[in-house]
Amino acid sequence: MPHTTRRFPRVISWVWLIIGLMAAIPAAAAAPAAADRATSTKTWAVILDPRVPLATRQQALQQLVESTKVSDQHDLYLLGSLYWMGRRASAAPVQRDLNQAAIYMSNAAIHGSLLGMAKMAEIDLAVHKDSEAMIWAQVYAHYAMQLPPNQRPNQGYTAELVQRIIDKLGRAGVTQAMPQVSNFIALHDADIRADSDSDFDGRQPQPTSKSRPYLTPEYRFAPKSGIADYLLAFHPDGSEAHAWLLDAIPDPLLGADLRHYAHEMRVPPIKAQTGPGLRYAWEVVMFDDHRYRVAP
Repeated sequence: MPHTTRRFPRVISWVWLIIGLMAAIPAAAAAPAAADRATSTKTWAVILDPRVPLATRQQALQQLVESTKVSDQHDLYLLGSLYWMGRRASAAPVQRDLNQAAIYMSNAAIHGSLLGMAKMAEIDLAVHKDSEAMIWAQVYAHYAMQLPPNQRPNQGYTAELVQRIIDKLGRAGVTQAMPQVSNFIALHDADIRADSDSDFDGRQPQPTSKSRPYLTPEYRFAPKSGIADYLLAFHPDGSEAHAWLLDAIPDPLLGADLRHYAHEMRVPPIKAQTGPGLRYAWEVVMFDDHRYRVAP
C-alpha cells in the first residue's frame, strides 16, 4: 500500500471515469433483477430532480427507504451518499446526517459495496474516528486489490486517503489497525462476496474523446483526490439531458468541478419506436493521479 504524498499541478488535472465500479467485486450470487434496479433508478431520478416539488421528492425517498432490501448494497450506498451530502446534493430532500449516512453506508459496505468501504473511511475521518477510518481504508484497499487489474481503482486515491488518516494518527495507526482489518475480513468476507454486484441500468455511458486538460474554476487548486456520483439522464438519441450530483467526497466542491465530464457522457441511440422517455445511468467519477479512462 503506497503512502507517499504526490505533487499536483496548480491548475491542470485529469479524471478517471468509472462506470459501474460500485461494489465491482466478483459475486457468487445473482445480481438484483433488472426491473428492480430500473425502478430504483427512476425513483432516484425523481428524488434528485430540482424541477419536482419538494413534497413529491420527499415522498419518493420515503417509498425508496421502505422498499429497500436489507442486502441491496446499491440503494444502501446511494442512501448513505445522500445523507452524507445532504442539501448539497442536487435537489436533495434531506439535511446532512452523518449518523444516518454511516448506518446506510456501513451496511452497503458489508454487503459488497467497494466504494461504500471508502466512503465509510471518509465518514469516520469527518467525525474524528480516525482509528475506525484507518480500518475502513485498509479494508477498501484489500478488496480493491481483489478486482481484475483492468477494473481496479487507481491506487492514487487509496494512497491519499490513507495519508490523510496517517496525518491524524501517525504511521503507527496502520500497524495498529491491521489485526482489526483481518478480523473484519474473516467475519464479513462471505457476505461481501455473495451480495456484491456491479450492474447498472441501461447501456454504459462513454465519454467523448478528450483533447484538453481539466481546468478548475477560476484556476483555483484542484482537490487532490476524491469521488463524485452523478445520476445521468439521456435522450433517445444518446445525448446527455441532465447530470444530477448525488455526492462528492472528501470535498463537496469536487462535484461541481467534475460536472464538466458528466456532461460529456453519451450512450448509443435507440429507435424512436422503442420509447420516447429518458434513459438513466449512474456514473462514478474518480479524480486522481492525472488519469482519465473508462473501466468496463
